Amino acid sequence: MNAGLTRSSRRGGDPTSPTRKRGGEDFGIELHAVLRRGVYSPSLARRASVCLWLIAAALLLTGDVAAETNTSTPPAALDFCAAMAALEQGCADCHGEEDGDGGFSLAKVANEDSLHLDHATWLRVRQRLADHSMPPSDAEPIEIELRLRLLEWLRVAMREAIQKQGEIAGPPMFRRLAAHEYANTIRDLLGTHFNAGSGLPQDVAGGEGFNNAAETLIISPIHAEKYVEAATEALNYAARDSRARDRLFADRPSEALTEVDAARANLKRFADRAFRRPIESDELDAYAMLYADARADGLEFEPAIFYAMRGVLVSPQFLFLSELAPAELNVAQPLTDHELATRLSYFLWATMPDDELRAAADAGKLSDPDELKRQTVRMLTEKGTHLNDSMVQFVGQWLGTADWGNSKIADAEVHKWVQDHHMSAMRNQPVYFVESMLQQNGSLLDLIDCNWTFLNEELLRVYKIDRKDIEARRFAQHLVRVELPDKYRYRCGILGSGATMAVSAYARRSSPVLRGAWILDKFLGIELPPPPPDVPKLDESKEVAAVKTLRERLEQHRADATCASCHDRIDPIGFALENFDELGRWRDRDDGGEIDPVAVMADGTKIEGVNGLKTFLLDNKEQFTRHLTEKMLGYALARGLQPNDLCTVENIVERLPASEYKSQELVLGIVLSEPFRNKRVSE
Repeated sequence: MNAGLTRSSRRGGDPTSPTRKRGGEDFGIELHAVLRRGVYSPSLARRASVCLWLIAAALLLTGDVAAETNTSTPPAALDFCAAMAALEQGCADCHGEEDGDGGFSLAKVANEDSLHLDHATWLRVRQRLADHSMPPSDAEPIEIELRLRLLEWLRVAMREAIQKQGEIAGPPMFRRLAAHEYANTIRDLLGTHFNAGSGLPQDVAGGEGFNNAAETLIISPIHAEKYVEAATEALNYAARDSRARDRLFADRPSEALTEVDAARANLKRFADRAFRRPIESDELDAYAMLYADARADGLEFEPAIFYAMRGVLVSPQFLFLSELAPAELNVAQPLTDHELATRLSYFLWATMPDDELRAAADAGKLSDPDELKRQTVRMLTEKGTHLNDSMVQFVGQWLGTADWGNSKIADAEVHKWVQDHHMSAMRNQPVYFVESMLQQNGSLLDLIDCNWTFLNEELLRVYKIDRKDIEARRFAQHLVRVELPDKYRYRCGILGSGATMAVSAYARRSSPVLRGAWILDKFLGIELPPPPPDVPKLDESKEVAAVKTLRERLEQHRADATCASCHDRIDPIGFALENFDELGRWRDRDDGGEIDPVAVMADGTKIEGVNGLKTFLLDNKEQFTRHLTEKMLGYALARGLQPNDLCTVENIVERLPASEYKSQELVLGIVLSEPFRNKRVSE
């Protein structure tokens, strides 16, 4: 919700007045009639719609929990008219007029079509509800039974409204290769282990929070200069590698093959792979001309071809992932097989298609959903592929763990023993976890709770795990998948990774605030506002820390009314993780005394430590899988999601329970979706 959706102090009057709360006796009679008979009054609609969005947001944040934990007989369902009338009672005072607070009027979303036509408003309202800025604390609360009825109605109505529009294709892809994609593609194209992307400018996150987003992958003069340098260095490296040279020069001049024909054959094969599609004859002529010019300048056969290959590597056809736009506006068109192969490969492997995928595209097989599904499963399960390259990016940027050991490191004074290899193993642990989950088609809910993780010799020492408690095996530097007994169950899943706990803490101490906000953001998709500038600082003195636990100090800190509204939601989740120190190691005490990991949420939900938090997250599994689906869909499409994409998200989320939340079903749902397989240009 924008700033205009907060209660304005310029409206006078007693906030406890019945007139202010209900809009007068006449409204109460009218509301009663609506609830009894389902009669809808236009006068109510004009004033009620914002509250629809407020409660809809509440649905996404808490409604699924209520639906799963409520064992009583569900109340009778509402319809649109009755729900709108009921919502009016808490909203009309500020937003009932045409010039409502902040210029926002209930009339803007006063009809049923607004459930799917005005997603932008809905998303803003959802954000404001998430950060507790709405509904205001002085608004009349809605009775619990009526609130449950509204939540259930909105759960169904919002989903049906979104799905009614059907899945809609998005724009054709046109974006520069991200630096890691460029490096991976050069590696596979040349068959070398040279990191050609190390000198490129760093890419920033965009879209759904990933650095492969088209919105941020611009090109600048510095890029042009760096690409020439990178291409030259990469080809020089390949020239010194006999195996790479043999692959690049499969055709050589002979009695049966002229030098020009051999050069063209080598360049065509190279450009076909570099452009991720068959090169056009006029394009090949241009690169053959570069070869001819180099030969005329005195270069030998191989150096002249390398010169022409450099032209391929600095061309837009290589540096950009581009798809032809449909001929007609607002008409969806299937991707070509080569475009689809490229989308799939950069989604799952962050590099160019391999030989098998390219052969399927050449044969026109990828337009068959069964073949597309087969290729997707192959790419997820094949050993020795580049799945990990893509997962490093997806997991590291989704969870923020890519920062651990890079922009965020362990405090060298407090933790003198921590070295780069410790932080590297911790950083890679969640990546290997997600990779293994996808390869074995494990449950998405394993991310929250399971009995396995990845460990190596370093992590055994960091986490102080007794190897006698684990199935007999010899650990080395490589991370391996292990099952853990119940005594170490807290170490399983994403929450058991030291990197996740480290990036959500300070360098010298844990932070329930950071960790609570991290869980809400990364697991449930609830973004919180930054703290106001006048928030009093927490007492960090050694004297206080020695006699009070961090929780006790925060309890005193939260007593400030300006802090409590957000912290009542954040801190209980963070308290549940207090047994993890700032490096994610288990502890029962901090400097001030024994850890108390039990907390109560604002709605009365009790969370008992990390296991209780896992239960809380599993109770909210629909919201968790929805947020994960949004993240992965945005990563796969390499752009920010639009309202038109919400139907795709809902369709995938709705199908997951039938498969017991199998992780490959999420990936297949994305790959087989309308926006992934098709393209559309809007006016």
